Amino acid sequence: MSRANDERIRRYEEAYAELRRELGAAGFLWVGTVLHQVQVCGKPSCGCLKDPRRRHGPYYVWTRKVHGKTVTRMLTEPEGRLYTAWIRNRRRLDRTIKKMMSLSQRLAPLLLHRNVTP
Repeated sequence: MSRANDERIRRYEEAYAELRRELGAAGFLWVGTVLHQVQVCGKPSCGCLKDPRRRHGPYYVWTRKVHGKTVTRMLTEPEGRLYTAWIRNRRRLDRTIKKMMSLSQRLAPLLLHRNVTP
């Protein structure tokens, strides 16, 4: 095996070790999406109808898929902020795992080639 391949293996292993550290720092996780909505109430005399700055809210709405159907729930502001942070953590974790898979796919042929005896 060439020194260049040994160097690539070392770099991949270092990058993978960094991704493993990221996994350990993931924090709490939540599934779904939190929307921040403002709404028009529909009362003809309410200022929200004509002035977007006077809309009601923001309201926090959590959605997710359950058995192929969208489930929606109104949240309090503390719930909305908490779930938003946890969803961000989950998305970061998903990206980290994707990177780990990509590195593994690049590393496998190098390791297999190194272990093959002529």
